Amino acid sequence: MGFLDKLFGGGKGGTISTEEAVSEIAMHYDDPEAKADGGLSVTGRQATAIREIGKRVFKTGGKAQMEEVRDGVRARVPWAGVNLESIWGSTKEWTG
Repeated sequence: MGFLDKLFGGGKGGTISTEEAVSEIAMHYDDPEAKADGGLSVTGRQATAIREIGKRVFKTGGKAQMEEVRDGVRARVPWAGVNLESIWGSTKEWTG
């Protein structure tokens, strides 16, 4: 993390690339319980983390980048796309 990132809040709250976001979200869906249930609870800890990733994506590239991330997640984990939309559906970034 660079000096400006530290000074202005980069890192976890900063910007994120599409590929980084897809990888982070796909990691959550790699959970055996998520696979067995066909998705993640929209109220659980992992959903909160995925919402935060979505907010970082929006900060970086707006809703268009969020859609790219959704498509990337769907390409890696086909069954997760609808669940991701449900999780992001509670954010102003996705619905706004």
